[in-house]
Amino acid sequence: MSTEPLRLDEAGAVFAYVNTTSAWVHRCARRMLELDPELDPMAAMHTVDGLATSSRWRLMLPEAVAEALYAGDAHNGPLALAHRQAPEA
Repeated sequence: MSTEPLRLDEAGAVFAYVNTTSAWVHRCARRMLELDPELDPMAAMHTVDGLATSSRWRLMLPEAVAEALYAGDAHNGPLALAHRQAPEA
């Protein structure tokens, strides 16, 4: 059984939903950092903070959004984020 809160869409279908935007942003950023450990945590937060304002992304589970960002496409490859942590000397 899922621990996600459930929400109904306009057609009456039930789907998992993260109730608060802050929880959604933190979970999505955490998954991005798992997928790309060199990514700056603040860059991840800023990226997903913008995505959280779009109902298209916000209705998806945050982990699925992060994975979709890193999946890329056949033409462009995975998401390219310039905000990587500087390599340690």
